[in-house]
Amino acid sequence: MKVEISLNEKSVNHAIGQLKAYRDSLATKNEQFVYELLNLGISVAEEHAGGYGKYITFSKEGKGGITTIGYLVGEDAQKIIAEWDYYGERKTAVLSPILLAEFGSATYAEVLFDVEGVGQGTFPGQTHAFENSWWYKEWDENGKGEWKRGRGVTPTHPMYHAKMKMYEQIYNVARKVFRTDGR
Repeated sequence: MKVEISLNEKSVNHAIGQLKAYRDSLATKNEQFVYELLNLGISVAEEHAGGYGKYITFSKEGKGGITTIGYLVGEDAQKIIAEWDYYGERKTAVLSPILLAEFGSATYAEVLFDVEGVGQGTFPGQTHAFENSWWYKEWDENGKGEWKRGRGVTPTHPMYHAKMKMYEQIYNVARKVFRTDGR
């Protein structure tokens, strides 16, 4: 904000008025800044939800005012239930779509950063560790098992991409919201 002032009472009072008006607008501007960043994050997260978009809800939460705090929230709108037979017994597992989208599963699961000790391992006699797949036994009603190959779910990282886009755009959004010269 640029305030021009002359050394006379009228000019000083006008400058004081401008500064008070700017001060009074800061809470609203700060709230707008946080929520614009969050809206940007939501749109990016939705773009990167992959095939799980219909199962995930992205929203913003927080409190407004001069100390506005906002959170980008990704949560399961609906769980996915996996079912299979194991030696004639029905088994089920509840899967989280947001976790599958963010981190993947099985061999397609990814760690975005190089973390020592995380990844595929081997043991003596291992023959399938680096085949980009994993094996499981599918059992029929007679208790006979057949080996099947699985690969898992490739992660799309919606929350990671949202965070990176918000970081990338933070200065542009701040300039837009807090600029006072009318541009």
